[in-house]
Amino acid sequence: MRKRMVSAALALCLALTLFSGTALAAGQHPFTDVPQGHWAGDAVQYVYENNLMGGTDSTTFSPNATTTRGMIVTVLYRLTGEPASGTASQFTDVAAGAWYAKAVAWAASRDIVNGTSATTFSPNSPITREQLAVIFYRYAQDQGWDVSAWTDLGLYQDAAQVSDYATQALAWACGAGLITGTTDTTLSPRGSATRAQVAVILTRFCETVMPDGPVSHQEMVRNLQNSSLRKKDTLAAMAQVLLDDGFAPAFVAGLLGNIIEEGDCGRFESSAYLSNPDAEPDYLVYMDENYDYRDKYSYRLIYEGISLQEVYAMVLELGPAGANGRGSCFGLGCMQWTSYNRIKRLLENYLEAADGADTITLAQVQEAEGITISYELRNTHKKVYTDWQTANPEQDTEEAAYDAGVKVCTSYGIPVGYNTPEVQEKRGGNAAQVYAVMLGES
Repeated sequence: MRKRMVSAALALCLALTLFSGTALAAGQHPFTDVPQGHWAGDAVQYVYENNLMGGTDSTTFSPNATTTRGMIVTVLYRLTGEPASGTASQFTDVAAGAWYAKAVAWAASRDIVNGTSATTFSPNSPITREQLAVIFYRYAQDQGWDVSAWTDLGLYQDAAQVSDYATQALAWACGAGLITGTTDTTLSPRGSATRAQVAVILTRFCETVMPDGPVSHQEMVRNLQNSSLRKKDTLAAMAQVLLDDGFAPAFVAGLLGNIIEEGDCGRFESSAYLSNPDAEPDYLVYMDENYDYRDKYSYRLIYEGISLQEVYAMVLELGPAGANGRGSCFGLGCMQWTSYNRIKRLLENYLEAADGADTITLAQVQEAEGITISYELRNTHKKVYTDWQTANPEQDTEEAAYDAGVKVCTSYGIPVGYNTPEVQEKRGGNAAQVYAVMLGES
């Protein structure tokens, strides 16, 4: 099964400096302290492109700085799709709200990590080379991957310094080519692992241990853009924002599977129920009669010269009661926002993206809608994502993507009046197809 990387949310990027929040063209990294020809240059490029590690600031990687235990566990947790552990960390030095708390709890529950004592994890301590080997060894075992490689550690003069608990793992890591000696005759098992060394080990792990290797977010977006899926431009734009904000790719596919059946970015809901007027929702009847909605807005695109202030004023005038007394206004955008509070927030994001202009571009619309979806999934509709995570401990399968498509349909998108099992199956199927496309498997 092909694995995939998940970039951290912006707050985590700033806290960890492990994940990149800056998208550059393929083949580039922004780090001036890793010049062309640097011994770890290719690995730094690889972990940067695949959202495994970022810089310590926008232009420096700090290759000689050490890496902490909390950081490494968080990398693997993100690599696995942030599965729910079902337990809290048992370590007294891991606060419940710490950025690494969920990762430590998950890794401990899977026996991927142990503490530095019965009650402490030492998340901020530099990770040693032998600890790194043990964590990767146990993670590979947990994933069911081949750990049969082996090297005789007696080849190194300092082999006696290897801790008993790390002997087998370090023999595997050396045999698999993940860790090499610091010289021809020394292994330095208790030495700290620099960021450059970790980048190299991560790269080797992904390329030689992980079946098929990772698929970067950039590649996922490119796969969508180059696909034959309907609304592929909208799908690619929404995927870019949501993946960058740290949502699991399979869940993103669930959202995209619903968007295929909903609207386009910037598209007003159609009011043209000419062949079946009885099917027209009451809020659109009201909009047609009181705001000339059908002629001015119906099925048009807001980025084709329509006044943002005019539409925003109309929403404010409708107010919380909406056009039908129950809060419905009109559908707009790729998720067809209709309720007063949601469409008001969407228009405010349009206005912010337009940066003072009264009209908006397609790129700005896509940015605003991605921000709106991300905000809702972290706030007003957060439970949609967290419930999906809990229900899908294996978050890197087409089955998980299918479930995300159904979950979004029933708890977030909620198609009005026709949220039937058939509709749910259609959207779940869309999501599974989208996920396969994202991974390059379809």
